[in-house]
Amino acid sequence: MPSPLIQPLSCDFNACGWSAEPNDNCYYSLDRETLAKLNPATGIHVFIYDDDISDSGESEIFGCIASLESVVIGDRPYIRARPLPGPWYRGPKPSFWHHGT
Repeated sequence: MPSPLIQPLSCDFNACGWSAEPNDNCYYSLDRETLAKLNPATGIHVFIYDDDISDSGESEIFGCIASLESVVIGDRPYIRARPLPGPWYRGPKPSFWHHGT
C-alpha cells in the first residue's frame, strides 16, 4: 500500500528507458502539473502509479516507490523516476489520497 507520507505521481509506464543507457529502468512520462508543484530535486521519493482495471472490473492502480533524478538527453532536460528496489503495489487507490490524485 502506498504511504501517505510519499507524494503520488501519475506515470505512463510505457515511457521507460529513453536515455538508452545500459540498464535504464527509469520512467520519463510523469505528470507535469504534479512535478511543478513538487519543485523536483534529485533524490525526492514519490509513488509513481498508473490507473488500471482489475480482473473483476474494479478501478485500481499499480505502481512503486521511485527516486526522482535530473538528466539531460540530447540537449533536453528531463526529470525521470528511478524505481527503488521493493515490491510493486496493485490494488485500490488509497482513501488518504486527495480527490483528483
